[in-house]
Amino acid sequence: MLRARSIAVIGASAREDSFGYNVVNYLSSTGYHGEIYPVTPRYQSIGDLRCYSSIADAPQPVDCAILAIADQRLEAALEAAISAGARSAVIFGAAVEDGAANRKVLTERLAAMAREAGIAMCGPNCMGFLNFIDPVMVGGWPYKYPPPAGHIGFVTHSGSSYSAFALNQRQLGMNYMISSGLELVTTAADYIQFLTAQPETRAIGCILETARAPERFLAALEEADRRGIPIVVLKLGRSEHGRAMSRAHSGALAGTHAAYRAVFEKHNVVAVETLDELADTLEVLACGRVPTTEAVGLATDSGGERSMIVDLATDFGIKFAPLTEETTRILSATLDPGLAPINPVDLWGTGHNHEQIAETCIQALADDPGVGQVIFANNMLSGRPLLRTWCNVIERVYARTAKPVMAMANLTSAIDRSEAARLRSVGMPVLMGTRAGLLAVAALAEWHRRRRDRRAQQLPAIEPKIGERWRSRLAGGGPIPDLAEGLRLARDFGCSTVEDRIAETPDQVIAAAEALGFPVVVKTLAAGLDHKSDHGGVALGLRDTQSLSRAYTDMRERLGPRVLVQSEAPPGSEIFIGMTLDEQFGPLVTIGLGGIFVEILKDVITFLPPIGVETACDYLRRLKGFPLLDGARGHAKADLTAVGEVISRFSVLAVSLGDCLKEMDINPVIAGPSGAWAVDALVIPRTPNEAAYSAVDRHA
Repeated sequence: MLRARSIAVIGASAREDSFGYNVVNYLSSTGYHGEIYPVTPRYQSIGDLRCYSSIADAPQPVDCAILAIADQRLEAALEAAISAGARSAVIFGAAVEDGAANRKVLTERLAAMAREAGIAMCGPNCMGFLNFIDPVMVGGWPYKYPPPAGHIGFVTHSGSSYSAFALNQRQLGMNYMISSGLELVTTAADYIQFLTAQPETRAIGCILETARAPERFLAALEEADRRGIPIVVLKLGRSEHGRAMSRAHSGALAGTHAAYRAVFEKHNVVAVETLDELADTLEVLACGRVPTTEAVGLATDSGGERSMIVDLATDFGIKFAPLTEETTRILSATLDPGLAPINPVDLWGTGHNHEQIAETCIQALADDPGVGQVIFANNMLSGRPLLRTWCNVIERVYARTAKPVMAMANLTSAIDRSEAARLRSVGMPVLMGTRAGLLAVAALAEWHRRRRDRRAQQLPAIEPKIGERWRSRLAGGGPIPDLAEGLRLARDFGCSTVEDRIAETPDQVIAAAEALGFPVVVKTLAAGLDHKSDHGGVALGLRDTQSLSRAYTDMRERLGPRVLVQSEAPPGSEIFIGMTLDEQFGPLVTIGLGGIFVEILKDVITFLPPIGVETACDYLRRLKGFPLLDGARGHAKADLTAVGEVISRFSVLAVSLGDCLKEMDINPVIAGPSGAWAVDALVIPRTPNEAAYSAVDRHA
């Protein structure tokens, strides 16, 4: 489809203001080297091209049939194309029809036809695609000034954004641009796999509402990551309101933001939030150069703008390289009096000999071994001699180093477009705005750091019979596991728990406490009480038989006789560990500090399981509340490895039983200096009528 050597245009027209004419003319006027067969009974020819009354009359089976026709004709036209041997199809129309009784909707019928025939299909409700390599330009809205051929593949669910990038003034170099539409058959995952396999591709940009084929989507991300091709995604529908808009727009259910964030982290996908950020990040990641360190060297011609840059860079975690003595010496000897030899460098003093000063200083930054990438921040103002001077300087530095070197303007509207295009023509990124530009710089360092630091996960071993036994129990349709059974489940997978005993009489309660040793905790095992504290179902700090008897008597009268007697955990911080089943990507695990950190501050990390202990500890360190685990404000310093062990083992549990668990929490886990212990558990199995998640388990 994307590299079709023969194309039939069903609905072709000789009328110059028509959609069918635009499709044919766009193909023929942009250098397409294959065969074009206009299909229309109304004309003998369109320009130099002979027309055919039906696709069956075309000389050979075509690689691609373009359906440039009204919705009511789509089904018959696709059937005719398939019968004539077409290998793929593009449908621009929305494929909307009035409701018809006793048959499937049009989109389902079109999808079934294409799948049965085994053909690729772009759309419906798409803008087509642009192949800049062969070239093959398929669209009904021709772009007079499309971007140049380059190294960025682009897939989008947004038609407007497709047009915006096809006409962007920065002229991002693309190899393929694809407006995928409703993706009835061929999805973003398939396009990503195709783009990853193309030798010209250095980076892939995506604007996604949802992953319509989650299993293939994960496989595509995995393959791109394996090949070292960065993927940058603008995920639509992060907010609840945005998700509702996404459903109304495409009929696709936007997955939860947490799930996508976890998927992106696992597969080293760069997530962005605006179109400008997407463009800057793609330009930087496609530059073909690798930072030698994570630190930046930056020069600017404005002291005031330097302060603004430093403030934002601090917010984004960008580090400015400490300079060597030699670099400092060069800067001191070169800069005008009063300008400090520091990074970032303010180059502009008296204006005397400014070209030599700038080139010497920026070259010194590029030569410094601690600098991984170089930025020259100036606004590239049109109509000033200084514009060409600055651009010549940065171009010469770029030519003398293998490090990433880029220009960055702080005011997008000030940039001279022709001079920016000249710098891009030699391969240098030109970043258009401080925020988006710095985020792109941070993304470049972060993407390479993740690849460099990736390590194999060392997972705890679990006997297969344990998983089999619990899967049989949870899928068997029995009663929902209570607290005691939930803790036993966690314990069977190696999670540390406090000791406990089930009791149903006063004598059994006292015997359990004496066996465990005071102080103890008593919790009701009454069915249906997920949050026992809210119902007075938890008694803490029971230090003798008298207080134990009073607490149990009260609990028995209100909630029934069956309770769990537990040893009291040593003092420590509360950790929350939970698992949910995402309908697209399967089990997700969320961790955070308990109390207000989870409930109010939402200070949590969500990830795809399973993970090893080291990764679990890395995630804990990223929590805003981590200093409390590390001994801040009088808290006891927790045994981080012990907490990581519980998280790792829980993550293995989540994967092992993800096909029969809907939710599970062990909350809290008490983390102290001597270890970490789960003291409560909530288990909610999937019901038999709930569909299993659609993604294959690729995480083990």
